[in-house]
Amino acid sequence: MASVVVSKEVVISGTRDQRGEMTSIDRGTWPFAVEALGSHVTIQGLRFVRPKGGAIQVNAVSGLEIADCRVEGVEPIQNQDLRGVRVGMGIGISTTPLPPTPAEPGQPGNISGILSIVNNYIDAAGGTASDDTLGVLIFSVGKPPDREVDVYVSGNHISNVTERAVNIRQIGGRAYIERNIITTGSIAGAAGGGIAPDAIHAFGTGSYRIAHNSIQSDWANGAGIRVHAKFADWPIAGAIVVDNDVTMSASESAVFGTNSAGIEIRGFAQGSVVLNNRIRGRGRAALALVVQDTGVPGNNEFVSNDLEGFQPSIAGVFVDTGVTNTRVVGQKSKVQDGGIGTVIVRQGGKEK
Repeated sequence: MASVVVSKEVVISGTRDQRGEMTSIDRGTWPFAVEALGSHVTIQGLRFVRPKGGAIQVNAVSGLEIADCRVEGVEPIQNQDLRGVRVGMGIGISTTPLPPTPAEPGQPGNISGILSIVNNYIDAAGGTASDDTLGVLIFSVGKPPDREVDVYVSGNHISNVTERAVNIRQIGGRAYIERNIITTGSIAGAAGGGIAPDAIHAFGTGSYRIAHNSIQSDWANGAGIRVHAKFADWPIAGAIVVDNDVTMSASESAVFGTNSAGIEIRGFAQGSVVLNNRIRGRGRAALALVVQDTGVPGNNEFVSNDLEGFQPSIAGVFVDTGVTNTRVVGQKSKVQDGGIGTVIVRQGGKEK
């Protein structure tokens, strides 16, 4: 359905007119689709006004830069692969039409190299509570040892999503999600009854660093940052979540869902470190470790996070039943602990 299909190495660059206005593309269904196996593609300096489906879709590439673009609203369109749910996004980079699973992983080797999604402005306004609208989606990219990826999602401004602002799921390589400014808006979309929504979602195998982001989440459900693995075959290990500023700003009358947290680690997640983050506002918990089906987090750490301005409905730190070997250091707020082998080190000494 794309308006323009990019199939070879190219630089597509907008210019500014005498008034400083950017080169603009008004509406259109997926104005650009990149299917350039083995080639490097750059798209920069373009303004997309309310595209249908999304602005840029990438299915095959070896090296990608999308920089300094603007997406001003999206028009969600029906996605038959998702049972007719209307979906819209700013930038979609994926080798599978559905969220990947170990049984159906897509073709991750079709996308490799350095993927830079930097300094873009994405306003995903246009979705309703029946739609899923996202900022940046990256599914099933990179295949070790010779088709790995280094993913940089950095310096972007993303707003008015109904599902996930940054959704990275199953990568063969490394992802750096840094210095983004995210304001979700208050509408939670069609996925809002499950684990989603969340502002930043890191899922599955790969190396993840989530740092120096500023997040305002207006949802009563969902998380500011979620580190997540649903499948035993695709665990997430060693994620670093550091120096983020998360404000959970649902209304004072909101009833918080069980997926509400400032920062959450869920499922088959091992060895993650959540360090020096600042969490403000209201929610079920500021920090949470959650069992999902048979997926039990283990050996994770919450260290020196600032929760002073957070009002929890259950506890500042929530450790689900059966979670193993959690270390909580330097938290003044209440810890609700159902875990095994939890160590709590408060200021002044060890508690448990």
